[in-house]
Amino acid sequence: MSRALDKFQGQYGFSVGTQGTATAGYWAIQMLADTTFSTISGKFDGTLTGVTIGSGNIIYGEFDSYTAGTGKVIGYIAG
Repeated sequence: MSRALDKFQGQYGFSVGTQGTATAGYWAIQMLADTTFSTISGKFDGTLTGVTIGSGNIIYGEFDSYTAGTGKVIGYIAG
């Protein structure tokens, strides 16, 4: 495991499940299964609700909160 990844995991962390809200927000969301978000908020153009994102994909950005209507994700907490 790289030294940078060790530092990241220890300082910021992540949440696994179908929903998440973090005061610091999230900088990436990784799909563990095909996922469709019922709600997702943050700084991005367009909409991600109702769109199926395939397992293994990662979306990057500034996300405040999310709820996956289907699937399971890892939300990487910003610091």
